[in-house]
Amino acid sequence: MVVLTFTDEFTSNVKPRRLFKALILDAPNLIPKLMPEAIKNVQLVEGNGGPGSIQEITIAERDNIKHLKHRIDAIDLEKLTYNYAVIEGDAALEEVDSISHEIKFEATEEGGCKTKNVSKYHPKEGVDVKGEDFKAAREEGLALLKVVDAYLVANPEAYAEGNINSDEFTSTVQPGRLFKALVLDAPNLIPKLMPEAIKNIQLVEGNGGPGSIQEITIVEGNKIKHLKHRIDAIDQEKLTYSYAVIEGDAALEKVDSIAHEIKFEATKEGGCKIKNVSKYHPKAGVDVKVEDFKAAREEGLALLKVVDAYLVANPEAYA
Repeated sequence: MVVLTFTDEFTSNVKPRRLFKALILDAPNLIPKLMPEAIKNVQLVEGNGGPGSIQEITIAERDNIKHLKHRIDAIDLEKLTYNYAVIEGDAALEEVDSISHEIKFEATEEGGCKTKNVSKYHPKEGVDVKGEDFKAAREEGLALLKVVDAYLVANPEAYAEGNINSDEFTSTVQPGRLFKALVLDAPNLIPKLMPEAIKNIQLVEGNGGPGSIQEITIVEGNKIKHLKHRIDAIDQEKLTYSYAVIEGDAALEKVDSIAHEIKFEATKEGGCKIKNVSKYHPKAGVDVKVEDFKAAREEGLALLKVVDAYLVANPEAYA
């Protein structure tokens, strides 16, 4: 069986990370909005958004293809690479068993991005396929990329890095214990330790891995009533956790989203240094300053101190 391999490249003025966020991480939300005439919806039907997860794409009724299913094979937020396979899709798989894609977003010397897509078509047994058979599908993929690229060029604030703040906290508690308490068991522990502030934390989508959504209900009387966090990455070996605040009344008055990248590192003294890099993505036309988020950062630090104090007082907890 001969596997047909194609390499398609696209160069853009947009930075690699912005394209990656828009095309990969936020595709289920963005693509149907930008291309309603072609894509009805994109939803996660299995898994948590990481390798092995399944996405289902429902196509607009007028198209020959009604639906597609993609299996996510690999996703790397640091290297900006994404691999997936088309494993189901009526007319799209008439001549092949599957189609695999390996996509890489690379920075150019000019400050933009080169997107490289290596596609492999695996023919059905006994079926003779030619490169021309897949020309239209490749052109459609390029058209989608161009639509997203044009949107990002026209909306330079969308998926931008925004204002960046870095906060650090040093503790005598070991990194693994803090990670378990603050990240893995937060839905159970935080409401117990801070009942005056947090009513509950629950998983409303996914299973706790990348792509999952957590909803935090705030106690009545506070300016913010609720928050929704999207988990972007979690690594229990490296003790890193990335998430974005994607919904939250007063919390997002001036910004579209807030992204956090948290790292737990061991200190020479046997404790832990927690580093939280926060990125605020302003709404179009809104001027924001670091001072605008001072209270939110202080609240985050206060929560961390409460958990730290609990672990110090209870050395057996999360040991």
